[in-house]
Amino acid sequence: DTRDNHVGLCGPCQRRASELGTGAPQVPRAFWDSSDQLRDALDAWHMGLMVVAYRTHPYHGAPLPQETVARWMGITQTQLSRIEAGAPITDLKKLIQWAETLHIPEDLLWFKLPRQRRPGQLQASQAALPLLNLEHGESGAVPASDPYRVIAHVGEVVIVAIDRRTFLAGSGAGLLIGGKVMPLTSYRQVAPEVLAHLAAQIDGYYAAEATLGPHTVIPSVLVQQELIRQFLNVARGDSRQAILRLNAAYAGLVTWLYQDAGDLGTASHWANQTLELAHRVGDVQLIRHALTNKAMICTDELDGPGTLDLTSAALVGENALCVKVRVQAMQQTAHGFALMGDRRGADYALDKAAALLHKVDDDYPWFNACRRTPGYIEAQRATCYVRLGLGTEAVSLWEQVISGLPPAARRDTGVYRARQALACAQAGQPDAVVVAVGQAVAIAQETSSARLRQELGSVWNQLVPWHDEPAGCEVKELLAQL
Repeated sequence: DTRDNHVGLCGPCQRRASELGTGAPQVPRAFWDSSDQLRDALDAWHMGLMVVAYRTHPYHGAPLPQETVARWMGITQTQLSRIEAGAPITDLKKLIQWAETLHIPEDLLWFKLPRQRRPGQLQASQAALPLLNLEHGESGAVPASDPYRVIAHVGEVVIVAIDRRTFLAGSGAGLLIGGKVMPLTSYRQVAPEVLAHLAAQIDGYYAAEATLGPHTVIPSVLVQQELIRQFLNVARGDSRQAILRLNAAYAGLVTWLYQDAGDLGTASHWANQTLELAHRVGDVQLIRHALTNKAMICTDELDGPGTLDLTSAALVGENALCVKVRVQAMQQTAHGFALMGDRRGADYALDKAAALLHKVDDDYPWFNACRRTPGYIEAQRATCYVRLGLGTEAVSLWEQVISGLPPAARRDTGVYRARQALACAQAGQPDAVVVAVGQAVAIAQETSSARLRQELGSVWNQLVPWHDEPAGCEVKELLAQL
C-alpha cells in the first residue's frame, strides 16, 4: 500500500538506499502516530527505546539493522546496542542531534530543538545556562562579537554554547542569569557564586514538581545535571568536592522525579548514581541519605524486607548522623514495618522521627520535605496505617494532614486524597470514597504524577464490595476520566 509513502520509495528500497549512506528517510507523519511502541518510548523519554521502535517499525518492510541506524546517528553498532538496552540518555546535545537525524516531529519530543536566538532577547526571568563543550567548538564557530549562541530551550532554561577560546580565556564565560554574566573563575575552577546559584534552585524544583507533577520539571533538571557534569570534567581542588556534593543533590532530585513519574527502573539508576557520588564525596551523611533514597524505591516496589535492610544500614551509628538523615531513615523504616504487617514497629519508628523533627536545622540541599510539608510525620503514619489495613484510624489522620497543606501542594494533596479514599474504603465509607476520589482525579488531570494514578487504581481494587452499588459506579466514572 503506497498511499502513505510520501518518499517515493518502497520500504526495502529505502533501506537499501540508507545502507548506501543516504541517511534516514523522511517518513510520513502516520509513521509516528501509528505505532504504540513508538508512542510508549517517547512518553518514557527514552531515546534508546525509541530507536528500537523506529528500527522495527512495519513501515520499513523489515527491521533496519543496528549498523545502519548507528551510522546515521554517528555512533558504532555497539554503542547503539548499549543505548537501546540501557538507561535513558540525558545528554541534551546528543538527544537533539539524534532527533534531527531521525526526523522525529518536534511536537512529540520531551525537549525542544534549537532556535537561533541571542541572549539579549531573553526575558529577565529566564536563566541561560551554558552547555560547555571543551572538545569541540573552534574559535571561529561563533562570531567574536557574540561568543554565546543559544542552542536549545527547555522550559524556562536556555542552553547557550560558548566557543572554546572564550571559555578557556575566561573572558566573561559563565552563567547568564537575568541577562547578567556570572563568570567562571578559570578553566579549572568554577566560581562559588555559580554553585550557590545552582544549589538555590533545588528547593524550587521540588516545589514546582509538587504543583505541576514530574514530567514538567524533569527536562529542566536534566539540563542542570548535565551542566554540573560538564563542570566536573574540568574542576580541580576544593571546587571539585563542592561540585560532587551538588551533583549528588541533583541526582537525588532526579531519582525522586522519576519515582513520581512511575519509572522505577530509571529512578533506581539515579539512586545508584547518588550513592556512588556520595561515596566519591566521602560524606557519611550523604551516603546514609542515598541509602534511604534506595529504600524509598524498595517501598514503592512493596519490598518490606529490602526497605528495612537499607534503612538499617543507613542508621548504623545513628547518634553520629545529622537529625535530617535520622528522620528520613526512621520514617522509611516505618514503611518497611508496615509492609511487613508490624504496626508496633511502624509506630515506634515514627514516634522517634516525630521527636526529632523540630531539631532539623542543617543546610544540606536535599530532603527538605520533612520541613517543607506540614504534618509530614502524620502523613507518613496515615500512609502506614492504610498499608496495615487500619482505614478507620487513618481517615481522621488524613483529614487533619490535608487541611494543613498549602494550596501550592497540588500533587501532595491529590496523593493524600487518594490515600484518604483508600482509608475510607477500608473503613466501609463508600460515599466518602466518592468525594475523595473526585478531588484526587481533578488533581491527577492537572499533573503527571504516576504515583497519584497508581494510588487511585488501588482505591478501585479496595472498593470491590461496592462495585455494583451507586458509589462504585460513580467512582468508576471518575476514574474513567483518567
